Amino acid sequence: MSIENILSTIDEEARSDVGGIISKAEAEAEKIGKEYANRTKKLSAKLKKESEKKAKEQHRRMIVNEQLELRKSLLSKKHEILDIFYEKARKKIEEIPREDYIKFIGRLILDRAISGSEEIIVSKEQREVFDSDFLKSLNKSFPGGGNFTLSDSDTDFTWGVVLKEKKRVIDLSFDVLFKQVTERVESQVAALLFPEDK
Repeated sequence: MSIENILSTIDEEARSDVGGIISKAEAEAEKIGKEYANRTKKLSAKLKKESEKKAKEQHRRMIVNEQLELRKSLLSKKHEILDIFYEKARKKIEEIPREDYIKFIGRLILDRAISGSEEIIVSKEQREVFDSDFLKSLNKSFPGGGNFTLSDSDTDFTWGVVLKEKKRVIDLSFDVLFKQVTERVESQVAALLFPEDK
């Protein structure tokens, strides 16, 4: 066989091998392309699903936060209304006629006093209300007879009294009494003012 024939044979074989390699490479590239397209599709679907889930969760959180803000705002408004209601009630109580006020304070002292020998502390503005007749009536009405006295000290409240005996103090000032009453009746008042909350 001549050199030319050998070279020609090698050239044909090389071309045949190259063609096969190219065909194989093209088939492999097509297979990889399809696999990549498939993975891309799956990943895209997964990301879309996760994105939708996150969007729904974000939307739900926004709604919950908005509802909380609305509840806070409503609660704040209700407290404002209750404050106005209590302020009006407070003014009415403070404006009761003197005779009714003296009777009320007298009953209050008799109900809350322990020994009947307490010192009664009043405000400077109301000192004339608690005169000697008031003390006589009070001492006479206390079971077994009382020995109440009017204190020389003044206080900074304007309505009510404070009973004091040694270290024991019973605060019957308006602020303290009103706070006790409002705490006791707040749920009932709220139910009357805001019946839709039931």
